[in-house]
Amino acid sequence: MVGKSTLLFFSTLVCLTGCGKSEDSGSGGSSGGGGSSPPPLYAQNDSADNLKGLLDTIMKSSEAGEHKKAATLIRALLPDKAGLAKALKDDAPAAFIDECVKQNQSIPADDAQVSGLFKRGGPDRTQIEAHGATTEEIAAYKDGSVPFKEFPGGAKKLAEQVLRAGVKFYEVEFVAPGEDSGMKFHMFYYDGSGWRMLGPAWRALK
Repeated sequence: MVGKSTLLFFSTLVCLTGCGKSEDSGSGGSSGGGGSSPPPLYAQNDSADNLKGLLDTIMKSSEAGEHKKAATLIRALLPDKAGLAKALKDDAPAAFIDECVKQNQSIPADDAQVSGLFKRGGPDRTQIEAHGATTEEIAAYKDGSVPFKEFPGGAKKLAEQVLRAGVKFYEVEFVAPGEDSGMKFHMFYYDGSGWRMLGPAWRALK
């Protein structure tokens, strides 16, 4: 059985953007160093289109009942301590890093459960958008900027306190064609060998 705290953490990997712009809402979920080497199920590279393709592959695999494939790709998104080092400052608090690792390690063992963690939020949400910004841009959070419009307030807090300078992060969103908001997945980054996901890591900040 999956623990209540585990379900709470992974349920916040995504957020309906219709909720307000708070830390956990609005617009705002790891060479060496990933949670595991990217599996040969999807060739990965450092581009927004590739990231969108990865999420599309995960979603379609899950919906087709290919739970092992979807779960393998999802697990590879969750960084271990070495993978987190690609996204975090060298002086990021050890307690914060340990909490992130603990949460990532608590993912369910059952492939079907893991596969079901990613949902598009509605059958009409077939279009995928990736909104990218650097640590510096997220920290600045300028009115009208991509971070201001697409990243949650919690991402700003991460950028101000623990994110590594120069790293580009993405919010990935499933929307219905012609719509401006949908289901979001938080804080993806490319670590040199594959895509990783911080998710709502601001919850681990003290």
